[in-house]
Amino acid sequence: MEYSYYPGCSLTGSAKRLDMATRKILLSLGYTIKEIPEWNCCGAVEYGNKEELIRLSRENLKKAEAVSKTIIAPCPACYRNLKESNRDGDFNIYNPLDMFNVADINKLEIKKDLKKMVFTPYYGCVLLRPKETAIKNRNIMEEIITNFGGEIDGEKIRDRCCGGNLFFSNKEMTEKCVNLIASRSKGIFVVYCPLCHMALNTFSNRKVVYITDIILYMLGERKNI
Repeated sequence: MEYSYYPGCSLTGSAKRLDMATRKILLSLGYTIKEIPEWNCCGAVEYGNKEELIRLSRENLKKAEAVSKTIIAPCPACYRNLKESNRDGDFNIYNPLDMFNVADINKLEIKKDLKKMVFTPYYGCVLLRPKETAIKNRNIMEEIITNFGGEIDGEKIRDRCCGGNLFFSNKEMTEKCVNLIASRSKGIFVVYCPLCHMALNTFSNRKVVYITDIILYMLGERKNI
């Protein structure tokens, strides 16, 4: 089965690392993906007009039909906008975290474990709520980490807002949000949202990685986390 792949703007810019890793892991897990031809920006969090966001994402749904009505969208904001624009339910829209599971990763050639490492899986605002657009497995990052020997911290702040949507308009508020998250957790931050990665990486003194970085590390594709 072939899946439509919608990278969105951030994965073609500041989050290219996430894009490349996601594609590589999906391929390793046996998924066939093809980028939506001539996709357009979904508007992400920039527009105040909800209907304009829906309109932009519906354009991407139309373009996806040339590939497949089953779509994988890595960026949480893009993923949410596509799901909310799918008002007729004609499309199946997934975040790659929906495609990852421990059993399938176990089938790959794992070369390194995560023993003696501590992580704070951080999902941010979008991936876990609202329930209508949330990812299927709300603990997928924790399951991957603990299955391969890592320790978990920061459970109570995993869905707190990082203030990333205010990064360019109110950096003080973003810094305040990040400081709160950092003060209630420890270890390496693990994210899947480019906006969360930018905010945490800018205003915390902790290492911030994508869950895809961890998977590639375990596969021997990265020397360190």
